[in-house]
Amino acid sequence: MNFKRVVIGLLIISLIVTVLGCSKKEENDQQDLTSEVIEEPAEEEVSYEGLAINPLTGLWIDEEAAARRPVAIMINNIKAALPQSGISDADIMYETLAEGNITRLVAVFQDFNTEKIGPVRSTRHYYLNFAFDHDAIFVHHGGSPQAFEAIQSLKPGNLNSLSYLESIMAWRDPVRSKQRGMYEHSLYTSAEGIMKAWEKVGYSWERKKDLNDKFTFAEEEWIPAGENAEIVTVPFSKDYVSSFRYDAETQLYNRLQFDQPHIDENNNEQLKVKNVIIQYANIKHIPGDTEGRRDIDLVGSGKGLYISNGKAVPITWNKSAYNIVTEYIDSEGKTLKLNKGKTWVCVFPNNREIELQ
Repeated sequence: MNFKRVVIGLLIISLIVTVLGCSKKEENDQQDLTSEVIEEPAEEEVSYEGLAINPLTGLWIDEEAAARRPVAIMINNIKAALPQSGISDADIMYETLAEGNITRLVAVFQDFNTEKIGPVRSTRHYYLNFAFDHDAIFVHHGGSPQAFEAIQSLKPGNLNSLSYLESIMAWRDPVRSKQRGMYEHSLYTSAEGIMKAWEKVGYSWERKKDLNDKFTFAEEEWIPAGENAEIVTVPFSKDYVSSFRYDAETQLYNRLQFDQPHIDENNNEQLKVKNVIIQYANIKHIPGDTEGRRDIDLVGSGKGLYISNGKAVPITWNKSAYNIVTEYIDSEGKTLKLNKGKTWVCVFPNNREIELQ
């Protein structure tokens, strides 16, 4: 009797262990099954709150800066003045001839807080057209007689540092100004100084509502179906040759002049742009001008080239009045759509040729 009870007890214990073991196995199997399920993370939404499109590059920037008038600064480009400072922050760069077969630059900024920009130099009357194309505040240090006549008659929003504004918006580099022959290449400005002078003069902060954007940008990156343009050589004169070399890795053009990389002293980096525009124009000397100053027909029309992603295609340009934006038209007669990014515009003599490789 006792033996039977022991056997029955062992059978009961065995059954309990088996049931508990199966439950534990099912639980472990369930846990193993659960651990193999990997939840995919939800896609992170990109917020553009507080941002707007930069009309100069087609890229997103602070909405307040995008609504503000841009600033166009006259930059000294004579070899002795190099390296320049702050121009790598510019969204658009214009380059064309001044007297003496040198070129000068107009750097156009939309959203910037650059602490040192320059050297700032005097203007010529035709450079004002680049500022008018964007309703930009034009910054310069003096100018030619023709420039001051144009300023008086056309009344651009301009800040002339060769005036009472110099102490507000500009300063002399303490090292350059003491070097022999460098005083005229030593004047600099800053974003903060320009804003203070702008507020002092009282120009409107907003762009004209009826002014079209100069550039139209493509939504998707594209490669022009034209001739090869991996090396672009722009011989403004015997001594002033600009060139752009395409980098397939960055899909940008590296800027060179005087056979050397064009460097910004602020960051010690070579200038790079997405687009190069060659705008052919009638460039001639002003009759009787003892300094050999030039005139450039920027109100009118002409031919040109659009260069991006290693290729070049023909375009035309048209500007019907000084206060009307220059239009760039493609070979099909439609508004040119640029790739998004920075642009360098070379206004080049229409009786000469550039070189593409």
